[in-house]
Amino acid sequence: MKVIASDERTAVISKVMELLDPGSFMEMGEQVSARYTEFYHPDSVMESDGVVTGYGTINGSLVFVYAQDNEVMGGTFGEQHGRKIVDLYEHAIKAKAPIIGLLDCAGFRIEEGLDGLYQFAKLYKRESEASQIIPQIVAVIGQCGGGMSIAAQLADFVFIEKDKGSIFVNPQRVVSNAIGDNPYVEAADDGTFEWEEIVKNIRSIVGILPSSSKFMPDILEVSDEELNRSCDDIDDSLGDARAILAELSDDGQLVECRSSGDQSMVTGFIRIAGMPLGVVACNEYEGKKRITADGCNKAAKLIDLCTRFHIPLLTITDTDGYNTDSATETFLPSAAERMVKALAASDVPKINLVTGSIVGSAYSMMNSKGLGADYVFMWDSANVSIVEPRQATEVIFGEWSSGLEQQFRDTQSSAVALARHGFADKVIMPEDSRKYIIGALQTFVNSR
Repeated sequence: MKVIASDERTAVISKVMELLDPGSFMEMGEQVSARYTEFYHPDSVMESDGVVTGYGTINGSLVFVYAQDNEVMGGTFGEQHGRKIVDLYEHAIKAKAPIIGLLDCAGFRIEEGLDGLYQFAKLYKRESEASQIIPQIVAVIGQCGGGMSIAAQLADFVFIEKDKGSIFVNPQRVVSNAIGDNPYVEAADDGTFEWEEIVKNIRSIVGILPSSSKFMPDILEVSDEELNRSCDDIDDSLGDARAILAELSDDGQLVECRSSGDQSMVTGFIRIAGMPLGVVACNEYEGKKRITADGCNKAAKLIDLCTRFHIPLLTITDTDGYNTDSATETFLPSAAERMVKALAASDVPKINLVTGSIVGSAYSMMNSKGLGADYVFMWDSANVSIVEPRQATEVIFGEWSSGLEQQFRDTQSSAVALARHGFADKVIMPEDSRKYIIGALQTFVNSR
């Protein structure tokens, strides 16, 4: 049996090189090839068996990388192909370093039968084990079909290359019905980007997360000028979570997770005083400030990730309550349950910044004092009410007037009223938000 090189392999390695620091890539297993089986005995096979594996560095930090080659056996997952990825996972877990996958796989290799299926099961097991130890990042650079779609969803981050990447369980021709205009079930991914943007996002994530759950995240140096910066006019961005987070962060940068998903919640990472911080922020979208089921699911995944990798959590709370469509009625209870459990179980420092108005029980689930927030800061203009203030006024006083409503606000729903009841630690001016968040984070310095 003759082993031959794949012309496409050069292109696959080129993508790996673009991702890693120059000159740092060390390939492993390049001579591995498919073996004879009962039903498979070709005259020749491709080297590497359809996947390039190895290690290198990103900004000097060790990472392990595998990249699938769709020119080998129709871009399918076979026995040796799977064994190489599983072996790489074992190296990454032992080395306590992130693993990155570039996925381009149409599914199982039929010719190799159960041998390939066995390796797929081992891959799922290794991914599940790795989820408690190291960051897992994948970029879908071509097809990601069949069992590989499940492997992708087991990762912490899933980026899709624009115009090239697609995730599906079954090929379009065998799907019995389309969902809307989309022939495939929508995957939970971190967004669709050009390749250059994916490289930037992956390198940013590696720079923020610790290499393993066994380590604490790195704290970067920040100038005194930046450290003491005021957030002037931040209240002009009320409702725009991305703008608020950019103003709070050291460099104005937000590494966003699932950016193309539900827009009622913005999730991701920023740095404040050099410290990495996970963020979950209510966001106004299409004129509404409403919590949705998909927003809760986004938040729950980010909170779990922060807990695993010891990253403090900041929530920005500003919502008129739950969305009022049928999907919210159906899916919100279970999605909210996941978010509430994630918050309640998290042992990282948790800070809640209440920036606007909150109506109803959404207050309770958004990192409130009762749910375990370590610090709650409220802008002086913020307020919390069980129902709309006018309705509350009519119930309490039996009538409404502007004076009675103001009385209700002053005594029951204003920031000062919450502080008097012990539900907020401090009422602050919006421009001082960054200063108080930094101070709160510094109280946990010994917990590292």
